[in-house]
Amino acid sequence: MAILVGLTGALAGLAVLIGVTAWSPAPPARVTGPTEWSRLVRPLVAAIVGALLAFLLTGWLVAALAGGHGGYALARGLSERRISPKVEQERITALASWCEQLRDLLTAEHGIVGTIVATVRTCPEPIRPEVARLATRLSRQSPDSAIREFAAELDDPSGDLVASVLLLAMSRSSRTSELLAELASTIRDRVAMRLRVEADRAGQRSEARFIIAFSAAAIAGVLIFGRDSEFLDAYDDASGQLVFGLVVTCFAIGGRWMSKLTRFERPARFLSVSADR
Repeated sequence: MAILVGLTGALAGLAVLIGVTAWSPAPPARVTGPTEWSRLVRPLVAAIVGALLAFLLTGWLVAALAGGHGGYALARGLSERRISPKVEQERITALASWCEQLRDLLTAEHGIVGTIVATVRTCPEPIRPEVARLATRLSRQSPDSAIREFAAELDDPSGDLVASVLLLAMSRSSRTSELLAELASTIRDRVAMRLRVEADRAGQRSEARFIIAFSAAAIAGVLIFGRDSEFLDAYDDASGQLVFGLVVTCFAIGGRWMSKLTRFERPARFLSVSADR
């Protein structure tokens, strides 16, 4: 019977893991090194603590697996470095302002390279470090490589658009000023759209957090304060653990789905660093 309970719990935990990651996009291939392992230390510790705490409170293997996975997911989510929507919008707006500066200062005498260097001190603060590094690289390496690295540092589709116009300007295009003006207008329209989307989804995120937190607190309260009641005795055997595993799986899938619905999917970038170098 103990083996059956263990197998049931293991299968339920695996179902939770599959359900939670079902809607996650595949991560890009990365080389695992010391830095990557150091990032896993805190989530692994949180998983162990969560599993032990859940098992001590309930004595159920399924609860231990769910607690371990929940601790891992929580620690991993808190440790992720994400650019806040406000900062991202400021950077995009700064790109639009910089395009307008380039348009106003661009002359046949200085060219696009000289104009970029001239705007290092006056460009908007959110992108000033990237523009300064671009100006430095333009004096040391090929313009194509320098501009592609600039786009990689910005890490945004709008940055790829700006880089594309700059690459075109390197060929002495006569429409550079016109393209910069149109690009600035397009970027500002994108910022306005993002502001509307973020305003609509802010309420959805608050509702999703409340539902998940309230449900988790209710389940934890029943498990902690209802151990002496006969209500939870039905979950002590193998069939009860199987049912509990299905409940946890459904809760994890629903929570993950709600979280995904409240996230803004960034458009994919189209300009790479290594291409055509």
